[in-house]
Amino acid sequence: MPISYYTYKGCIYWSHVVYQLLLQDLFQYTMHRIEHGIPIIYKYSHQTHHKHMTPQLFDSFDGSIVDTTCMILIPLWLTSRVIHTNVWSYMVFGTIYANMLTLIHSESAHPWDTFFRQIGIGTQYDHRIHHLKFKYNYGHIFTYWDWIFHTIEIKSYE
Repeated sequence: MPISYYTYKGCIYWSHVVYQLLLQDLFQYTMHRIEHGIPIIYKYSHQTHHKHMTPQLFDSFDGSIVDTTCMILIPLWLTSRVIHTNVWSYMVFGTIYANMLTLIHSESAHPWDTFFRQIGIGTQYDHRIHHLKFKYNYGHIFTYWDWIFHTIEIKSYE
């Protein structure tokens, strides 16, 4: 990690948190598309995770070592190289990021989902469509990248 991540000076820089979330999600979106787009990579990395057609909360932790490396560790490392911030901002980013990865795999809707969808934050509904149709909704935190790259699907999955 860059030395700035070990700095206790300052406060939470919310702009850094937002930039980290956006960049992390873009890198993760890209890796997710690559994993789905190359059959041999999909087979040995991400296919195991997709056995969950209707994901439940703890299914977010069911991924292979290759999948975790590609979709979480590499994007985290790349994000840390671009956004240099302090420990406080990184902890807030990490907390939001980890919780979002878990919540999008939840088996139930949440009271804030309607608001989240209106401002472009992904929900369990969006991610469930991904698990059912595979070629839509690759984003994990935001729906922005899916809108930009025309991979958004917002129709009912039922």
